[in-house]
Amino acid sequence: MSEQAGHSVGAIQERQAALARQHHAAADADQVLADALASAHATLRESVRRLDAIAAEIDQAVAGQAELAVDTPMGAREFQRFLVAKQHEIAAIVADARELDRAKRAVLESLRAHYGDSAS
Repeated sequence: MSEQAGHSVGAIQERQAALARQHHAAADADQVLADALASAHATLRESVRRLDAIAAEIDQAVAGQAELAVDTPMGAREFQRFLVAKQHEIAAIVADARELDRAKRAVLESLRAHYGDSAS
C-alpha cells in the first residue's frame, strides 16, 4: 500500500510541477502581451498627436493663404511643396504604423501559439 501511495504522491508532485511551469509560462506570456499592448497604445497616441499637428499646420497654412501669396506662381509652388512635404510626413507615419502592426502581429501570433501550447 505504501508503494502505491508513493506512486500517487510522485504523480501528484509531477502534476504540480507541470502546473507550476504552465503558470509561470502563462505569467510570462501575459507580461509580453501587456508590454506589446502598452507600446502599441503609446505609439498609436504619438502617431495621432503627429497627425493632429500636421493637420493644424495645414489648417493654419490654408487660413493664411493671403500671406503665402498662393495666387502667384512662386507662392503656389511654395504651397505645393509645403503640401507635398506634409504628405510625405503622413506617409511616414502610416508606414511606421504598418511596421508596428507587423511587429505586434508577430508577437501576438507567438503568444497565441504559446497559450495554445500551455492549455493542453
